Amino acid sequence: MRNKFLHFAILAIFAAAIAVSCSKEDDELIQKPEKNQWTVRPDFATIDTRPQNVIKQFTITDKDAELVKLDENTPKGAKYALVIGISDYSGTQYDLQYCDDDATDWKNRLVKEGYSVTIILDRNATKANIESAINSLVSKAIAGNEIAFCYSGHGSNGNIVTTDLYYISSSWFKTKFSTAKSTKMMFCFDACQIGAMKTALNATGRVVAVASSTTTYSYDGDATMKNGVFTYYQMYAFDNLGYIYLEPDCDYAITKMKAWASARGLTVAPSYADSYSGKLDL
Repeated sequence: MRNKFLHFAILAIFAAAIAVSCSKEDDELIQKPEKNQWTVRPDFATIDTRPQNVIKQFTITDKDAELVKLDENTPKGAKYALVIGISDYSGTQYDLQYCDDDATDWKNRLVKEGYSVTIILDRNATKANIESAINSLVSKAIAGNEIAFCYSGHGSNGNIVTTDLYYISSSWFKTKFSTAKSTKMMFCFDACQIGAMKTALNATGRVVAVASSTTTYSYDGDATMKNGVFTYYQMYAFDNLGYIYLEPDCDYAITKMKAWASARGLTVAPSYADSYSGKLDL
């Protein structure tokens, strides 16, 4: 009897060891921090070596934004999205890791949900191309249509940064999307110091998710994640946990990103503004 009890005890210990080894992938990434394999997406202004007078000329604000006229001939009841990911910047010292991967994952997710998606990656994500694509997206934001916008790349003080090193401000975005009549819109930004977008773009019918506050950073994950950390957890919840609504998906990504950062001694502040009535399904 004693030998039988010992046998079962050993089996129980073995089973417990297997259970621990089979813990979910995202929890392993939190509990077992890799050593310096992640990288920060820094405040771009801290690495921008151009003279201040040049930087000023490369800064786009609401004063540079013309209102977009809606195209009432756009098919109603349609879904349109613009996805931008910039890892390859002018000057290799400015490059990031997985922003183009973030954009590709968002594009694939949105296509599955029935969106017509325009994607702009890396050296194609110039100021001119981004302005043109946003004008096109907003023109389709008539009542009854669903609109999505996702950006992953450098950020700084509420600006996104184009591949040709223009700062495009949250005030410019606010003005551009001010004429939109769609009451179902989502925005996601995985960049540093991008929190101002949440305030600028928040309006009835919109959910605006940001990977950082006005002062904190976002991060590229390791080679296992192959995403920005915030985007990784957003995709994980959609692809592996069966999430269909954006708000709980954001809640999951926020919780996991904070746990990931805490395990590495980092401070992050992902968040979202929710002005959509009910739950926003993509």
